[in-house]
Amino acid sequence: MEEWSESRSPFLCSLPRLPSLGPRKREIGAYSAGILFAAAWWVFIDAIVVASTVHDLPVFIGFEDYVSGIICTIGMIIVNSIDLSILQGENFSYSGAGLAGKARMMLFIGMAAMAGGVAGSVAILCIKYLVPGVSGFYMYFGIAPVVQNVTILVSCAVLWVSQNTESEGHYNFVLN
Repeated sequence: MEEWSESRSPFLCSLPRLPSLGPRKREIGAYSAGILFAAAWWVFIDAIVVASTVHDLPVFIGFEDYVSGIICTIGMIIVNSIDLSILQGENFSYSGAGLAGKARMMLFIGMAAMAGGVAGSVAILCIKYLVPGVSGFYMYFGIAPVVQNVTILVSCAVLWVSQNTESEGHYNFVLN
């Protein structure tokens, strides 16, 4: 049994080795994230275009349908603008040289924006489509924003992991 020491962090999450993709791991991850992001917006735009061609649509497609995807995209931009090495700094300060604390705060804001985007799309699905009893093909217009936001969230995770991998393909997150 290993003895507990004060220098060891209780929050250690070790990620497994990435498959041997060679020296292009970062490129493959970035391209995969881009494909997921494009697919997410394609699903949503497809739903909007199809909704514009339907004449007897039981619900009105409005700006509220767009907001969750925009917020989730902004959150993805914020999260992927932060470097992992900055987050591992020791000093927390809102001013001066405490860059780690500012980076953690921005990471929190970005993650909260993405979670809010997913929650907002689920709320729109429930309020506009499930409660009034919209059924059949028309449910696609409510499900598409949820698929969009979840796919953007997965795309963000893929890009974050691929851009923050070390050359040997194995690294640890240490959260203080």
